[in-house]
Amino acid sequence: MKKALLVVVTAIALSGCASSSGKPVEVVNADRAGGVVTIGYVNSENLPLMDDGSKARWGDAVGIATRVCSKWGYESAEELTPHARTEGQRNMYGQLMNGSVTKQYQCLGGNVK
Repeated sequence: MKKALLVVVTAIALSGCASSSGKPVEVVNADRAGGVVTIGYVNSENLPLMDDGSKARWGDAVGIATRVCSKWGYESAEELTPHARTEGQRNMYGQLMNGSVTKQYQCLGGNVK
């Protein structure tokens, strides 16, 4: 009985939480003068993020950054920061409620316009 109650309570608690699993990443900031593009997962669901944002579609990030950089006359982009930065409002448990998990990408090569 206690085990069943624990499962039900856990399921109810987790049903009100967000996950970055499979979520798209997007341009959060772009600094043309510095040749830096910030890509990230934005949690704006007003639900606590249960993970660290690492389950988002980070594999798309360098392609997105490269497209932005190419509009500015650069050839490519590479990851500038290997770790993600988390900014925004947190709840009393330290979970991200409303904010973003981001990485920066540096534009490289080409004739800058």
